[in-house]
Amino acid sequence: MGELITNEILKGESMLPEYFEFSLPVKLVYGPGIIGNVKESVAKFGKKRALLVTDAVLAQAGPVERVKDGFKGTDISIVSVFDDVPPNSTLKTVQACAARGKADKCDMIIAVGGGSVIDTAKVANLLMVKGGNIEDHMGAYLLDINDQLLPSIIIPTTAGTGSEVTKVAVIADPDNDVKLPFAEEQFLPQLAILDPELTISLPGKLTAATGMDALVHAIEAYVDKEWSPASDALALHAIKLISRNILGACANPQDIEARGAMLVGSFLAGVAFSHSMVGMVHGISHALGGVYHIPHGIANSLILPEVMAHNLESRLDRFADIAFTLGISFPEVVSDSRSIIDTGKLDIVSKLVKKTEMKSLQDVVESGSHAVRDFALRQLDHLAFVDQWIRRKAAEAGVEKIRTLNRQLAFLTGTPLNLKDAGITDGLAKLDQVADTAMEDGSMLYNPVEPRREDVVEIIKKAYNSTDKPLKVLEKDLKTAKKGKAADGVKNVFKNTEELYDVLAGFYELLKKDEELGPALAKTGLCVQFVYKNPSAVITVDATGKGVEIIQGDFDGKPEVTMTMDADFAHKFWHGKANLVSALTRRLVVAKGNVPKTLKLLPVLKPAYKLYPEYLREKGLSDIVM
Repeated sequence: MGELITNEILKGESMLPEYFEFSLPVKLVYGPGIIGNVKESVAKFGKKRALLVTDAVLAQAGPVERVKDGFKGTDISIVSVFDDVPPNSTLKTVQACAARGKADKCDMIIAVGGGSVIDTAKVANLLMVKGGNIEDHMGAYLLDINDQLLPSIIIPTTAGTGSEVTKVAVIADPDNDVKLPFAEEQFLPQLAILDPELTISLPGKLTAATGMDALVHAIEAYVDKEWSPASDALALHAIKLISRNILGACANPQDIEARGAMLVGSFLAGVAFSHSMVGMVHGISHALGGVYHIPHGIANSLILPEVMAHNLESRLDRFADIAFTLGISFPEVVSDSRSIIDTGKLDIVSKLVKKTEMKSLQDVVESGSHAVRDFALRQLDHLAFVDQWIRRKAAEAGVEKIRTLNRQLAFLTGTPLNLKDAGITDGLAKLDQVADTAMEDGSMLYNPVEPRREDVVEIIKKAYNSTDKPLKVLEKDLKTAKKGKAADGVKNVFKNTEELYDVLAGFYELLKKDEELGPALAKTGLCVQFVYKNPSAVITVDATGKGVEIIQGDFDGKPEVTMTMDADFAHKFWHGKANLVSALTRRLVVAKGNVPKTLKLLPVLKPAYKLYPEYLREKGLSDIVM
């Protein structure tokens, strides 16, 4: 009997699906403040007349102006702005947007905003190129593989939809209380720019709603029918980033680290679900949005725990994985393990293992170590039902973790905890319409459990009648806030060339005389020339002779490497706050010559990062210390 139980439990999902595809043709760049340095990223587009699509709030706030400033000095001219996109874009909105772009002879689209703005830009692009009525283009992959849309750049200002890396768009048809889906390979932009500084102004309630939308994308991507190894990896990391940073982003809007983690988590979740699709949560949420106009992120957050509980048994191992990724620890999962073992309720276990093995199990469980799962899987594989019991407890705890997260977000931002408070004021009079609309939604096809109408009705009722209350968020639940924006330090640090020479050349002389760094630099035998811009200057560090020479201006020899950079970047680098390898990739630094050999200098120079701020203070320049 025990053997039969064990064999049945060990029958798990295959390590690989029978077939899967994966592609990511979108170029994506990330960085706090990166919108101010896009020249190299957009150079490939050449001269363009761009239509900027956004909403009225962003048009009046900082993000749109920062984007406009960022594109100055590039070959892309923003000649037209359409800022009439509502929170749930409609067919009329898309038609008006496309008409604006055509009237102003635009040959590029830049979207700055959240999911509604991005979806509007995608479908407006389609209309500008193909013409006709928008309804003619509704569906999936109607364009020929050789059809091309206008080049597009997407700059999300929310961390939620992941629409910057998906080939789908959803547009509302308010006259018929439905949301219309569009899907085309050509919706994928040529460039996505992720700058967490552009998300700082997002209000807490929207931060919570969009963040939960992204979390749903990741969770459904991991448990749905069309999973793949690639989408699995992306989904789990997205769950980790989002779940561990959403509270911090809501509590401390200026926390750039949390904002960045949310933005990247949303992107990863977008890639994951674009390959494995979403499921029942989205099917019901789309219906609630179409019939009752419940904001998508709010609907998703309320429906998520109910659908997770509904799907739990069908994907028990995967929901356990999600729970562990959410941060569920074993003391939470097996808090009653000791009493179960001590009271003899697992007598079958004691008959099958030695007392020493049982003691080991008890000790590991009580320790709360992650080794519990490994121990159960590897050391007690003949008692797989013990592991299955632990994983079921973990999976169930994961559902409760999501409920707790919703309650904490309600405390921080005032987000609703049931559909009644979310805006359904008619006592669910349109429940049948919602259920029918949900059952027709394409997302339902990918749910791990075959959706039944009665289950949809029950899930909606539970979300409507929930009596959950806001839960106070403790300091331990939050990451340490990063005060202020992730600024690159003082801008235009050096007022003129003379000051740059005085500071940087003087610092290099200090390094040359340092007891530790001087001999280390001399030993390299390198000749490196630094060409600075804003202000202009040239400093050569020559270690090819007996010692190290610091030469200002013209140099008669031939440097092994010439490195060209902005003077502000050099200032940031010597503070130890700039990644040179990343800067080379982003072309913030242009290096000519034997770059690999020069990069070996980095470990040698590490002590200089501590010396530079001290040097500045001694020169009376404390105001420019980062």
